[in-house]
Amino acid sequence: MSVVYLIFIILTAYFSYRYDRIEEYDSHKQHRLWLMCIYLICISGFSYGLGGDKFTYMEEFELYPDRWNDVGDFIWIQFMMKGQMPLWTLANILAKVVFGSFNAVQFIQSTAINISICYLVSKYTHRYFLFLLIYFFTLQYFIFNTEVMREGFALSFVLLGMHGWMNGKKWLFFVMLPIGILFHISAAVAVVFPFAKFKLSWKMLGIAFALSFAIWFLSDILLGRVMMALLGGMGSLVEKIIFYSIQASTIFGFLRSAITYLIFPFVIMYSVMQNEKDEDRSKKFSRMISYMLLLGVLASSFAGFSRLYNYVRVFYLILFADFIYTMFREKKHLIIRLGTFCGTVFLVFLQYMIPYKTTNTYYYDYFYPYTSILEKSKDVYIREVAHSEAVMAEESDNNVREIK
Repeated sequence: MSVVYLIFIILTAYFSYRYDRIEEYDSHKQHRLWLMCIYLICISGFSYGLGGDKFTYMEEFELYPDRWNDVGDFIWIQFMMKGQMPLWTLANILAKVVFGSFNAVQFIQSTAINISICYLVSKYTHRYFLFLLIYFFTLQYFIFNTEVMREGFALSFVLLGMHGWMNGKKWLFFVMLPIGILFHISAAVAVVFPFAKFKLSWKMLGIAFALSFAIWFLSDILLGRVMMALLGGMGSLVEKIIFYSIQASTIFGFLRSAITYLIFPFVIMYSVMQNEKDEDRSKKFSRMISYMLLLGVLASSFAGFSRLYNYVRVFYLILFADFIYTMFREKKHLIIRLGTFCGTVFLVFLQYMIPYKTTNTYYYDYFYPYTSILEKSKDVYIREVAHSEAVMAEESDNNVREIK
């Protein structure tokens, strides 16, 4: 069944060759973009047991009520006991009552996130199909559609809100942000987006790196004396925030995170901005990079907060597509840009090859081979076992700080 991946790659590569060089509006190019968007929606929508976290969502779905009675109480219980936000619970209940199948949830979620992303692609780059290939090969497509489904819902609204803010429609941001938060609390990190406006330079990157190192170095003290005071009280939501906050990393882990979330993305995005001739787009790119620096500092300082970087990831990949497209068209700093590209590819490869000893599998096995609802093979449950190993490793004492 993995032929569905091959078809997507071949079609998108052809469309990239055929249309990505077109700068002006082209109806055929738009049509192909939305055709591939529908294809991506269907890949996820008709999948079965694809990913790792997907199994948790599938198991929880069986516990949802199939009638509207006591919906309010169930939403409250899910929020208090599991930290799940109301709109995610409501979406599952709606799918359970109307369709009686989790397939409806994944189809609705995939529709929301992929339409949102493809719309942004059509507004911020001419390299539609190169972006889609990057989106696919970096596994970000699979992560948004299987691993962080609740956050994917939130992203689909918050990203449109950010787009509205950058285009003078601030009301759209204030409408979309609460909706996103009601799907996943992580969307609250978008509150800082309107304030992310710095004068971008290599000096600013140095300041961001120094700040992230200082926070990482002092994090035990900060967490021990501040975190518990600010988040006093218990409850599932508070416990999750504290858990992600105390995820530890060594100096080598910090350096890898800084390279992944600060240095390489800054080189890529700043390089594109320097070559951008459109003043309006340049202002928007400047805000994107400023926001990226803020989230990069958080992701580098606290290992558990790396998932917050998802709220700038789409903009990053959009500019990465432009970065690759113009790689050899500009000779200035070519060695730096080539090194950044190779380093980024290497980091993606390392993610592909995360091992799981209990199943003798790797991270990419969560998504390959493709499994659909047409077959529902029991072989997919090896992914659930691998995911259990990953969760246990994340929760082990070696990976968390001791808060006193």
